[in-house]
Amino acid sequence: MAMQRTRTFDPAALERYQQFLGELLDELEQEIIPSLRDGTLKKAPAFGSVPGAYENASGQYAEFHATTWRNLQYLRGTLHGMISGLQTAIENDGAVDDWLAQQIPRLQGDDIYS
Repeated sequence: MAMQRTRTFDPAALERYQQFLGELLDELEQEIIPSLRDGTLKKAPAFGSVPGAYENASGQYAEFHATTWRNLQYLRGTLHGMISGLQTAIENDGAVDDWLAQQIPRLQGDDIYS
């Protein structure tokens, strides 16, 4: 016999997840980004004295630094958005817009929506 599953709104669970995301965001903004922006990772390391090493490695490091910086900024924006979305869900007591509810796909064999 299949067990009927139901979904219930748990604002405390959202608050815990929001706090977890906030801690990740704080670490990103207080430790990681400053290290890349102003700290030890701002400058390329010495690449040795082998002929051509600096020219080759410095370009690779500059590309790595730019890509990492861009990805961290995307992550930062995503975390802010998730925290904001969770706050909205908490304030709305978990109410979902009708349009959004219709967009959630119903998978075959998924009895959650029954």
